Amino acid sequence: MQKLSMRSIRREDVERIILEPNQRFADVEHDARVAIGPVNGRILVAVYRVVNTDVKVIAVYHASRLEKLVSSKAKRGAWRET
Repeated sequence: MQKLSMRSIRREDVERIILEPNQRFADVEHDARVAIGPVNGRILVAVYRVVNTDVKVIAVYHASRLEKLVSSKAKRGAWRET
């Protein structure tokens, strides 16, 4: 929670992006899921795992160049769209 505050990211926004993303990927390298969506005019990326019925958030950050991020991850096989 402390890092979310430092990055000016609200927990509610992370939860919403995970539940209703604009884009969703499987992070093959880290056995995780990636949810991407807009929050207050910026793009938020949430990387998380589902363990039993719990969601464990691994990383959350704003992406300034979304197309470059997705292209780079997909090209090297780290992410695949789901």
